[in-house]
Amino acid sequence: MNTAALPEDIRNTRAFQILEKSLKQGRLSHAILLHGENLKDLQLIADCIASDLLQTQTPATHPDYFVCRPRGKSRQITIGRKEERKEGKWPEGTIRRLVTDLAMTSNQGGHKIGILHEADCITTQATNAFLKTLEEPPQQTTLFLLTTRPYDLLDTIRSRCFNFRVPTASDVITHPNWAKWKVDYREWLGRLLQGPNKKTIPHIMMGAYGLNARFQTISADLSGTEWKMIKETLPEHLTKEELEAQEKGVSRTFRGTLFSEIEKATAGFARDVEALNKGELPASALHRATEALERSTGLMEINFNQVAALELFFLSSLRIWTTAR
Repeated sequence: MNTAALPEDIRNTRAFQILEKSLKQGRLSHAILLHGENLKDLQLIADCIASDLLQTQTPATHPDYFVCRPRGKSRQITIGRKEERKEGKWPEGTIRRLVTDLAMTSNQGGHKIGILHEADCITTQATNAFLKTLEEPPQQTTLFLLTTRPYDLLDTIRSRCFNFRVPTASDVITHPNWAKWKVDYREWLGRLLQGPNKKTIPHIMMGAYGLNARFQTISADLSGTEWKMIKETLPEHLTKEELEAQEKGVSRTFRGTLFSEIEKATAGFARDVEALNKGELPASALHRATEALERSTGLMEINFNQVAALELFFLSSLRIWTTAR
């Protein structure tokens, strides 16, 4: 297996090492669920294995490599409607198209690969249509399901796959302004903990506004740069709707990573405060802050505005940390 394209931290994950060993021994499962905080890392692992199975350096361009992604404004993986069929084919990005493609004889007489991106976006109807293929795929077929939200998948999907969690690389966020953002965020939490007054409240509110605005810029920079690179590798026949859905998927990945970093920064702040004050900080404060962040993240999954969601988190933090002592 050519692992040169994989970052070292991914090669060293237990998930990849188990998959690599299974592949060498000819015992690779036909259905593999890869989950973690970074879809790009999951894609790298799936493509590395697909490259070996398809005997090509560029699996994405191989005729026996099939992909199904969320589409439309709702960003769902749907079953596919009859009225959408053209020239006897189901539309790309639907489960019926993926199932049909995988059922056909291999173009190269060898292996076939099916990739289900953001598998948690699959509808119940599409899930039911996919289960038989997932349980008993055609010969020499390997299916990869990639997701950052494995528990949003039905048990009937998870139970039919070998599950692997892929830890996020520690240096995923490379934006030059992110480290300073985290420092300023922790300083802002410190001001809340000291207790607001007439003089500090305006600074606290403006601080939250500034953190939110800077976060949006960092998020847009990261996802925009990544999308530009990914777009150049995509097939030319994708529709505008499919491209928009994929671009949103890239934004969603970075958003999830950034919010995970906020959670880590909050936990680090709480640990430092407790260490300095010998446990004076109530343990419930961190728990409540984490719940508030998860609530904001959940709202964005149902298309709540990202700016408003982060603003809600900051307002919740204001209540939590000013009453923590």
